[in-house]
Amino acid sequence: MKKILFLTISSLIIFFTSCQKSNDSFKISAKLEGFPENSKVKITDTSTGKVLDSTTLRENQFTSIGFIAESPTTINIQIKSNSNDFSSTFIFIGNEDVKISGSKKDFPDALTITGSKYQKYKSILDSQTGALNKERNKKLQKMFTLRQEGKWNDSLQNAYWSRENGIITKIDNQTDQIRKKFIEDNINSDYALTELITYKTYYSKKFIENQIAKLTSDYKNSKYLKVLKTYLENKPLEKGDKFYDFTAENQNGKQVPFSEFFKNKYVLLEFSSNYCGWCFKALPEIKKLSKEQSDSLEIITVNIDNDKKDWIDKYKSNNLTWNSLYAKNGRYSNVYTKYHVYGTPTYYLFDQNGTVVEKWDGYNDELIDEIKMQVKNGN
Repeated sequence: MKKILFLTISSLIIFFTSCQKSNDSFKISAKLEGFPENSKVKITDTSTGKVLDSTTLRENQFTSIGFIAESPTTINIQIKSNSNDFSSTFIFIGNEDVKISGSKKDFPDALTITGSKYQKYKSILDSQTGALNKERNKKLQKMFTLRQEGKWNDSLQNAYWSRENGIITKIDNQTDQIRKKFIEDNINSDYALTELITYKTYYSKKFIENQIAKLTSDYKNSKYLKVLKTYLENKPLEKGDKFYDFTAENQNGKQVPFSEFFKNKYVLLEFSSNYCGWCFKALPEIKKLSKEQSDSLEIITVNIDNDKKDWIDKYKSNNLTWNSLYAKNGRYSNVYTKYHVYGTPTYYLFDQNGTVVEKWDGYNDELIDEIKMQVKNGN
């Protein structure tokens, strides 16, 4: 009896352990026709830009295994047969087993995807907006061709992009209305909530509050609700506003308040990601800025990736000399939402009193000179 009991308990342990393991990673099993043998497959987390896996297509099949830090999320699958020929699609999945079937001609929106409890909601929205997306891509392709041929002019710019009757504007407005209705109808799903957070600046406070009021108990304490509430409670910072304080872990493992860095110097607050190409391009210039302006400027980088080990490893390998802070929960963190960050890199410059001097969304070649000028004029 004891032996039977031991075997039963052992079997249960093995069963639950295997179930636990399956939730610790995603597995994509694909069968796809129409691609050359050994076509390259790349799986990327679109929220971070991190490559989660890479493999090759053999006998029309591939299997990909990886881990999603902020699950569920949108994944990009790119299949490349040569430098000029590639197919790409986006799926919304968690750490789960997913099966994909179809052919090259089914990319991006007509593939059969099963096994994901999250993707089905994306499929609903895709089916409603697919035709509009194709039409938009056609119009954009025509616009690019006209530009290359040197035929682009102010009249065409107005025809394509005017707020009232622009060709692209009309398509975008239709898509926005469909998306809004989708969010209303499916608010108690991860994908609808992700869409609401992504496009929250498009919607009124009342609309967002109405969606929050409809949430079931499954989402009452979710990361989505926390982001939406933080967004509604904190207006975007403008010039002359005081900084939003927050506490985060620095590279030495110490919890530090942002307010601690205001010590008779200007403060440059940078929001960055390890897998952001523009952040990487900015890095040598920020290093130079830190060295040249050390007497008058304090630089603080907030890393918004969810992988803590990755953050520390990159801090060391990049030889950073200034303070870096870890934003727990990444793009769903309070600091990311409070500061109305929509992409990386994003920069805020504060004077010695913690007042906003300027904000920059993204990196450009003039950024460093503009920061230097603002600091110089203020001292």
